[in-house]
Formats: sequence, C-alpha cells, structure tokens
Amino acid sequence: MDSDQDFHKFLKRVRREEKIYLEQLAEGLMTVSQLARIEKGQRPIPKNMRDRLLGRLGISSDLYENLLNIEDYAAWVHQRNILYAIERRDTLGAQALIDAYEKEAPVYDRIKQQFCLVMRAEVLRQQGADPGRTAACYDEAVRCTVPDIEHLCLEKKLLCIQEIDMILEYEFYHKGEDFAEKCRDLMTFVENAVYDDLSKVKVYPKIAFYYLREVLSKRDGWSKENWNEGLKVCNRAVELLRDAGRAFFLLELLEIKSKILECMKTKTEDEKLQAEYEECTELTALLKKLSAECDVPAYMQDCTYLYQQRWVFYIGDVLRIRREMYGLTQKELSKGICSVRTLRRAEKKEANMQHALVSALLRKLGLSKEFQRARIVTNDREVLRLKREILVCRNNRNFEQCRKLFIQIREKISLDIPENRQYLADLEASLDWKEGKISKEEFAAREEKVLRCTLTAKDFFRADEIYLTEMEMMCIRKKIQGVDEAEKRKYMDFLLRYFKQCEEKDELSDCVSMYEYAMICVANELGNIGEHQSAINLDKKVLQEDLRSKRVWVVGNMLYDYLWNQKEQGTKGGERINKEKMTEQLKQCILLSHFCKQTFYEKFFGDKLYQS
Repeated sequence: MDSDQDFHKFLKRVRREEKIYLEQLAEGLMTVSQLARIEKGQRPIPKNMRDRLLGRLGISSDLYENLLNIEDYAAWVHQRNILYAIERRDTLGAQALIDAYEKEAPVYDRIKQQFCLVMRAEVLRQQGADPGRTAACYDEAVRCTVPDIEHLCLEKKLLCIQEIDMILEYEFYHKGEDFAEKCRDLMTFVENAVYDDLSKVKVYPKIAFYYLREVLSKRDGWSKENWNEGLKVCNRAVELLRDAGRAFFLLELLEIKSKILECMKTKTEDEKLQAEYEECTELTALLKKLSAECDVPAYMQDCTYLYQQRWVFYIGDVLRIRREMYGLTQKELSKGICSVRTLRRAEKKEANMQHALVSALLRKLGLSKEFQRARIVTNDREVLRLKREILVCRNNRNFEQCRKLFIQIREKISLDIPENRQYLADLEASLDWKEGKISKEEFAAREEKVLRCTLTAKDFFRADEIYLTEMEMMCIRKKIQGVDEAEKRKYMDFLLRYFKQCEEKDELSDCVSMYEYAMICVANELGNIGEHQSAINLDKKVLQEDLRSKRVWVVGNMLYDYLWNQKEQGTKGGERINKEKMTEQLKQCILLSHFCKQTFYEKFFGDKLYQS
C-alpha cells in the first residue's frame, strides 16, 4: 500500500509475485544488470521498453492512461501515424512514414526496429508482394528480441503478445509440416502464461484461427476425428472474446465453427448442436450486416490492433492545458517548484523536466505524479484484476458481489491518494444509485464531489483545450443523468465538442473506450429530449467506431437506442410501427448481449421483445 505507484516498484513486485527471474524478463531486451538498475529506480526507461516489460509480465497497455516526455511522445506519434496509414491501406504513405521514423533517431533501438519491420511486413502483405519478402521481414523482426527462434523452447521463454504474434507469422511463412503443432504449442503457451484477459484475447483467437485453417485445409481436414478437437479450440477462443467483449478474428472463427457444427449435426441430428449452429450463423450474418452498413472491414486485415495505445498525451501539453483550465500563469504554477523558464521550455517541447519537478507540478494541478496510470494508483496487480471484476459485476447488476469486491479493493489501496478516493467514491455512488438508495439528484451531487477530488477548477468548460483523466470524464458523463435541463445541455455540449475535436484530429481510436461510454449517454439524452435524428446520427458514428476497433461490448445497447429513436421519430411523423422489423432488431440486441454475457441487458431486451 505504497502511497504512490512507481514503475520500477510495480515491475519488481509483479516479477517477484510471478516468480520470474531477472534473466527471463531481460532476455533479448537488455542485460540483467540494466534491468536490475531499472528495478532500483536508477535507470530511466523509454515507454516502448516499459510497455514491452509490462507485456512480458502479461499486463495489457489498454489498462493505462499515458503521459509522455518529448522523445516518447514523438515516437508514439510516428507509430500512430504508421498504424493509421496501414489501417487505411495507404501502403505508399505507410512506407514513407516508416522510412522517416527509422531515420528520426539513429541510436539503435531494437523495439523500434522490430516495430518498423513488422509494419513493413504488413505493407508488403497489402501490396501482394512476394511472400518471401514478407517472410524476411518477420524473420528479422522476431530475431530482434527472440534471437534463438530456430531452436525456440517456449517453456523457458517470457514473451509479450506482440512477440507471440511475430513468432506465429514467422512459423507461418516458414511453414513446415509441423505448423499446426507449432500453433498448438503457442496456444498452450498463451493459456499457461501470466497474461491478463485483455492480453490473451488479442492473440489467442488469431493463433486458433491459423491452427484451424491449417488443419482443415488438409485432405482429411474435415474428417470426423477433427470435429471435436476443432470445436473445442474454436469455443475456447470465442469464450475469451465473449469475456472481453472483443471481436478479434471472431467472424473467421464463427465461420469455421459453423462448418464444423454443420458436419456434426448432419451426422447426429442433435437438437443442441442445431441450436448452437443457428446461433452461430445468426451472429455471423449480423456481424457481416453491421460491418457492411457501417462501411468497416468485417474480417481482420492487419496486426495494427496489437500496437494501439489509448489516452496518450505529451506531458508538457498536459501541464499547459491543465494550468489554463485553472486560470494560472506559468509563474503562479511554477512558484516554489521550478523556474518559469523551466516550465516554459517544457510546455514548448524544448526540454524535458526532471521527474520530481513534473510530479510536483502535476500534484498542484490535482493529478497523480504517475506518467502511466490505471484510474487506481497501486503497486498491486491484484487490484487491477479486482477492478476488472467489479466492472463486469456492476454491468450485470450483481450488486452484492460488487460490494464485497469494493471492500477488498479498499483494503488494498492507499486512501491518501486523491485518485483512489475518487475511484472508491464514484463506485459507491454508482452502486447506491443503481440499487435505488439515492435519487438521481443526489447521485449527481455525489458525482460532483467525486469530480472535485482531483479537479477543483470551476469554469473549465469554457477553455479552448481540455485535459481530463478518464475518471474525471466519467464523473461528468454520469452527472448528466441527474441535473436539470440547462446544466444537462452544458455537459452534453461539452462532451460533444471534446470528442468532435478528437475526431477532427483522427484520434477517436485513441480514446474509443471513453468515446463509446460518453456518447451512448449523450445519444440517450438526445432521444429523451426529442432530438431523435441527432441521436440516430450519433448512434451510427459510435457503432462504426466500435466495429472498426473490434469492440462489441455496447453494440447491442447502441442498436437498441437506434431502434428506439427510429420508432419515436416514426411515431411523431405519423408512421405505423413495423412490428416485424422491431422484433428482428430486438432479437439482434439479445444475440449481442448474450454473446457479451451481459445478463442484465439480455433480460431487458427479452422483456422488450415480449412486450412488443
């Protein structure tokens, strides 16, 4: 229960808890002595390497908000632009960006070199180049951090999911008769590794798809002997996707599963298999339909999703924006901490500041001193797991279990830290409201207090630029549901303006989780006040962004909101309700909520279907 989380403390604690040796974690990345110095806080470490170490310990970067120094931010911008170009299939633009990034810093950086090689492989694949050239890229890429690839012994390795993906592609392009067995080894490795669920779900479904595709492509691939094994592998991968609300290689797996089930049910005429087959084909058809309507790729087309970061900012920008939100001058903020010149140079990207100075400035602005944060400040990995479990329980209205988890998490974190008090106060207020213990007005008042745990600036809505933590953004979003119409409109306009700026800078994918969370509330409120077309347009945009990012957690909710606004708009226009169409759309909402194991919404949509 350290009062602050520091990367080196967190790294050392997790490594020791998992009984991982320094040699295992450092292999292929740095010397053991260099890693030892990092754990002692004696050696600075760039973000790319920090993420790689966390990745090898099985901790997903999706958990964190990131504040970066000048060099790390420049590297992130380069990588983000490359990823975006590849997603758009702009191969010439991506190639030029990769070339520029490689020349940016001549100092040898194996993580950067590896990234560039993988991205070159993706470009070559999109261009339809000779497979040998793509294979050469993966060969060189994987050797950057896994030099003994020809004689790889997975049992002795510690690898991040990006490295697993590279090994998979390496084996695919050097395909031998034992490729299917290599895939099985990788699946076993991922299942037994220390990865959290968000890490596993990004790579396991891909390995499973490659394995099934290989096995079923053989002459005897669709034999009865392979059915049960194939179905087992398919179901394991799909279950991971269901638990995480993601769709990585989901369509590919569902199509294979449908073929296997079709073969099995024709032989046995099992009613259970028939029902499973129908559910599988219905979900497949729905995902294809939604992807076509939103003009996004239905199938996975690259590996860029493995490298995407979220909520990333340059630390000097955060200091400047937050300072202006508080109405402070550079002199007022820097007083007693550093010189005005030091702050000015940091805000202008002319020089990095010492960590201790940045920490003091952040605290003065109501923020944690940590540059990588997960809403809760902790050195305990168990806290992150509990936080994830609370989210699932709360969404399914399992309030009793939520309360138990609340007590557990409260006992494991320091309440001297404002962010931790903020998280717990928000959770308690949400539970009280959802259980009907407080009115919506009381809930809004409680959320205002929660927000002020870290943000005391009063008139920040009028600022040209805004920096908020995810937790602060959540508080504002939740307050909307309990304030009067005038204040409600102010908050809605603020959120719409904030994410409109993100959209104009092509940054929605960087904050997609918060975007969907905030906009589903705004769309709902727009519908409630009769602005149905605006709500429909917003529903479409969120749905498109979610499908592009392979997120399906709230797709059922968005479809229902879209359906409700269409119905209300049609009723006001004198149109007759098409009950057949409404029934079909409600069934789609049920199908999606069932896939994501959202028992509360599955029942909610089922009740609506019964009432219709």
